[in-house]
Amino acid sequence: MRDSHDNADATEGPDAGALERLRDRTDELELIISSLTIFALFSIPGWLFSTFADSYTHYSTHLTIAGTLLTSLVPGVCYGLGACFLAHLMVRAYWVGLIGLRAAFPAGINWHRTPTIGPVTREHLQKTLPNPDDLIQRTDRVASSLFAVISMLTLMMLWIGVILLIALVLAGSVGSRFGVTNTAIAFTSLGVLLVFLGIPLLVYVLDALLASRVKVLRDSAVFRGTISLLRAISGFAYPQRLVLPVQLTLQSNTRPLVFFVATTLAVTGIITVGQFRAAGWQNFTISAEFTYMTDDHVRASFRSAHYEDLHSPKDRLRPWPRISSFVQSGSTIQLFLPYHPLRDNLVLQALCGDPGALDRASDGTLDVSLDESLNCLRRLWTVRINNQDIPMTDFFAAERSDLGMRGLLGVVPIEALSPGVHRLEITWSPSLDQELAEIDDRYPEGDRVYRIPFSFSPDYERAVQE
Repeated sequence: MRDSHDNADATEGPDAGALERLRDRTDELELIISSLTIFALFSIPGWLFSTFADSYTHYSTHLTIAGTLLTSLVPGVCYGLGACFLAHLMVRAYWVGLIGLRAAFPAGINWHRTPTIGPVTREHLQKTLPNPDDLIQRTDRVASSLFAVISMLTLMMLWIGVILLIALVLAGSVGSRFGVTNTAIAFTSLGVLLVFLGIPLLVYVLDALLASRVKVLRDSAVFRGTISLLRAISGFAYPQRLVLPVQLTLQSNTRPLVFFVATTLAVTGIITVGQFRAAGWQNFTISAEFTYMTDDHVRASFRSAHYEDLHSPKDRLRPWPRISSFVQSGSTIQLFLPYHPLRDNLVLQALCGDPGALDRASDGTLDVSLDESLNCLRRLWTVRINNQDIPMTDFFAAERSDLGMRGLLGVVPIEALSPGVHRLEITWSPSLDQELAEIDDRYPEGDRVYRIPFSFSPDYERAVQE
């Protein structure tokens, strides 16, 4: 390691003046970049999720996997980098203030004009407070280090995200062909985690711990070749030429263990924040305090996603049956049963046969008649009201641009009901039970029944008009 004299000599070359002028200009660029980027970073997650949700029911398997990964990873990256940029902006602003004070008051603190500080405290502060010039340099070093860490984390997360995205999309596409979509994704995730974490840790154990202590291992060609192979695999996991210069410069000029722990916690925190933010977008709550009214309780009761007049942005990810409103005053209920290709296509194939066996039109599309399509879609659902079956023969094809969905639309008669609260009971894939697990492991075991309570009030519309 060079001492302070060597560092001083290194900066007194013919390019020292040009480097110092360039350094002054980068400080201004850091402030501009931080200020502009903060707003963009905190705006991107909401835009990304809104874009993903708008077309959620249109996506194929690989697009759903890609979108889910992006909405889980990108928010954490944006919020993490936004926090770093905010901290950098504050530190750099503090540095600007210190320079202004240094120029306005070159003598620094005037200890003779501090009447609120006693002699004992004054003596202590004079010994412990840093010199203004030293404080300016330290603050500048912290701000520059923060900006470098931001670039390092950005490159690392982008690299990891791209590799993970490609791996999971390929795994999901292959797994869906064999009915093991979730299993393929789980094993691929484990393999990627092994490459990113396990192999670098193994290189550290073999090289930094064993080879540095055992000379025989260091001289062994097989041992060195093993380390070289593992290092090459680890190099694929990380963009070393871009990340390592920044990482090793910061690590070797700070406390190495603290830097390693801080970096690990930062990456873990980014992923955790992204997962929590994605869960917050999709679910009613991520709080564990609703112990007396859990998801299971409301699943069998009232959920606003079933009512179009109570529709919320979260419900764009819920292709569930819908009626117009909780209060029904007419003689019929308009019921919409969404068609979600990612959920329904494999089941429809099991119910109605392989679409690949159907004839194709001249343009290459499947030659499926409307009647065949409707008959097949009707087999996906059963509708009951007060334990009485509703015929599906009158349900017809519908496109709801307001919901971004297609599906079946039917009219359920209710004129014979007595005024009061009644319940629609809608079952998805009623004829398949154990077979669902054989079709694909993406279908979880559990309740596939949607219960939609409604209030039949024949005089409600008349009362509203009056």
